[in-house]
Amino acid sequence: MALITDSILNYIDTSSKKLITIVGPTCTGKTDIAIELAEKFNTEIINADSRLIFKEMDIGTAKPSADELKRVEHHLVDLKSITEAYSAGDYQKDFDNVVKNIWKLDPEKKIIVVGGTGLYIKAALENLEMPAVNTNQVLRDELNQKSLDELLLMLRENDSEASSLIDIQNKVRVIRALELVMSTGQPLSELRTKSREARYDSLYIGLDFNRREDLYNLINERVLRMMEYGLVDEVKALMNKYGRVKTIDSTIGYREVADCLSGLISLDEAVSEIQLRTRRYAKRQMTWFRANPEIQWFYR
Repeated sequence: MALITDSILNYIDTSSKKLITIVGPTCTGKTDIAIELAEKFNTEIINADSRLIFKEMDIGTAKPSADELKRVEHHLVDLKSITEAYSAGDYQKDFDNVVKNIWKLDPEKKIIVVGGTGLYIKAALENLEMPAVNTNQVLRDELNQKSLDELLLMLRENDSEASSLIDIQNKVRVIRALELVMSTGQPLSELRTKSREARYDSLYIGLDFNRREDLYNLINERVLRMMEYGLVDEVKALMNKYGRVKTIDSTIGYREVADCLSGLISLDEAVSEIQLRTRRYAKRQMTWFRANPEIQWFYR
């Protein structure tokens, strides 16, 4: 990891950009690198992972530890309860406020942005205009009664390209996409238009592995560690307190454990499903980030 950090520091030193954005698939060491860089530049970190927004989700989201959060000031972590809605549009506004407040005190200060949620990064940095369509609760309730396969079929019928723009394993995202497309009659690609100028001038750094199997092995090992650290107990406590809310069902790891606790699958099956879906998610993350030619990649 030290060699990668040194290479990244050399790359940063050749740039005058103040915003440094670290991206890549899950399990590539983004948090460790971000903290090292933040300490090096005596600066702060803005989270760009959609699951770290929620206060009650710790183990299954690989949230930075209490010690790591103390070492460096982190923003946009533990903002909401899992019972509260939070969108990319909300993230865009919150991101702007954080940056404004940091640069108000020191206009030349570097800021580290880190995370793997491509939509959040695109909304905050690349001027992705979030469509202003109000929630249609009647339609949403109707869609919630359908299975994920039924929803994906509807999405393909209404917008054949939409599935390439969202996480199709996330039922909440699929429902929101359907809501947008059906309410406006426009394809998602047109609703999410990008202006010619970016909102922020960022230096993009991507982390990945030379060998895909190395990443997948680390993912499999991390899932096993999460189980050892008490993921089942964490999900059980959440379900006892809140019930099976949407955020649980839309989060890898929590959904599968919830299925286990509900008697739908065994614990071994839950572990295997989490590993498989996380590997698939990592692949989708890379597809998203590879579309950005400004990212300079560093490999382990």
